[in-house]
Amino acid sequence: MQLKDTGSRFGSIAQFFHWIVAVLVLTQYYLVYWTEWVLPKKSPQAIFYISGLHKPIGVLLLLLIFLAFCWRVSNSRPTFPSTMAKWEKIAAHLTHMLLALCVLVMAMSGLIMSTAAGYPPNFFGLYQIPTFISANKALSQLCFNIHVITSYALISLIGLHVLAALKHHFIDKDPVLKRMLP
Repeated sequence: MQLKDTGSRFGSIAQFFHWIVAVLVLTQYYLVYWTEWVLPKKSPQAIFYISGLHKPIGVLLLLLIFLAFCWRVSNSRPTFPSTMAKWEKIAAHLTHMLLALCVLVMAMSGLIMSTAAGYPPNFFGLYQIPTFISANKALSQLCFNIHVITSYALISLIGLHVLAALKHHFIDKDPVLKRMLP
């Protein structure tokens, strides 16, 4: 098991960051969907899903995306197959950058929204995120809007990313998908 990336595949650390962020982002969508559409509003379970799970997972995602970025800039990446067109390589780079940016914006806007609303996240009961800004309803609403709009962009990019990976695997039959699998 290789830790670092090589010219042909991602190492274990990059794979860990990729898959844990993917699972946590999808978990976030599940928690919000369930809270908004299934559970009674303001029920103890809905409050737990948002305050006890969604918010701390968002803080965890903020930390993970920062660590993944540090890993990315300190590590080489596998090269694209020579059969890929230049536009596909550009699209892949752009999509990866936008995915990371959306996760970062989602986490930051959620943290600021929650703190500006007077409810800073508690990290799974282990650590209370300090109040770093005073209550500000307008800022909280602005961050909510950013959070929602970015959530739509992120889910669209995830769909594009998955479709592209499947295209490479099943149609192009190149190693693009396999190099991210353990």
